Amino acid sequence: MSSVTVTRPIWRRFWHAYRGDALAFVRQGGHAAIVFANDRVEALVGLDRAGKLTELAEWALLAIEQRRWKRVLDGAAVSTVASARVKPEYAEAVLDWCDRDAVYPGPTRRITLDCLRCAACCQDMNVVLGAADVRRWTAAGRSDLHGRAYVRRKRDGRLVLRLHDSGRCLHLRRDKLCRVYEMRPDNCRAFVIGSEACLAAREDTLGLRDG
Repeated sequence: MSSVTVTRPIWRRFWHAYRGDALAFVRQGGHAAIVFANDRVEALVGLDRAGKLTELAEWALLAIEQRRWKRVLDGAAVSTVASARVKPEYAEAVLDWCDRDAVYPGPTRRITLDCLRCAACCQDMNVVLGAADVRRWTAAGRSDLHGRAYVRRKRDGRLVLRLHDSGRCLHLRRDKLCRVYEMRPDNCRAFVIGSEACLAAREDTLGLRDG
């Protein structure tokens, strides 16, 4: 995979008295942070027509370790907005997303990302391996990939990929290509381009704010 263009939601901050404006913004494709007088923050993100979180909305909530959300009954014929409580320890991060996006007009932004020149998600990551990964590697005659040279067991019993001392994945080549791309773990396959996790990795590793 090389260059990919994605349309991502823009985050906006709204005082709680302007909740109606925030709902309208999310219905147009953006994400909103509602700020209350006691510094409590509520996230409003998008739903698809089936009532499920959009992919980027789901990953935004995963980034703040929030899996619980509720559909907002906002008077629309079909509500496409979900509400989630932002845990106090993540409020600053969500508001930082709003600050990052304040320079961009509109509720969405198109960005082009080149994974082959990036590989930020392969740095300082925590890739948990599943049983399906182990079975796939064994069937392909690559049992070495789940051996001690490439994986380690955490205290909770889960297997994760080992990293170089620099934080780089052992499978990442110097030219930023993956040595085991066709057999990469399912968690690597599931990583969403343009998600908050992707943008955070690019900022932390490459110093690129946004895309």
